[in-house]
Amino acid sequence: MAEMGGDPHRLTAEQRATYDKLTVASDPLTLDTLKKVVLGSLWFSPLHSLRELGQYFAGMKFSAQLTPALAAFDDRADGTRFELPFFVFQGDRDVITPAGRARAFFDEVEAPAKEFALIEDASHFASFRHPDRFLHLMLTRVRPVLAEAVRA
Repeated sequence: MAEMGGDPHRLTAEQRATYDKLTVASDPLTLDTLKKVVLGSLWFSPLHSLRELGQYFAGMKFSAQLTPALAAFDDRADGTRFELPFFVFQGDRDVITPAGRARAFFDEVEAPAKEFALIEDASHFASFRHPDRFLHLMLTRVRPVLAEAVRA
């Protein structure tokens, strides 16, 4: 990253794609989660077929086409004030979206309700790595906010 410049918003699309691939490949937790949990669930689940595994890879290849637009994406361009609840639940060891950057953005957000939580021992795929913890956050932090909104 140092050779490419410290600010990820200044990376070219090709640099960002390379950075993301190298980061995922060099982080044991992210790579393990991707291989065992994401791909493993497609490979071994009776609910999925080999064709769907192929569709996963086709989707990843298609997503790479979006990289030029994502490279220029400014998460603050549309402002940081939202009229709806705002939640960030992510892995404490996320190397793609580091917790510090996510927290900094979260702190700038103004919303009627907002919650931030880190899922321990998880990386970029936190909801897949620890679905029980993610579900707990959804039930204890999101559900009450939505239930209150429905009552109002």
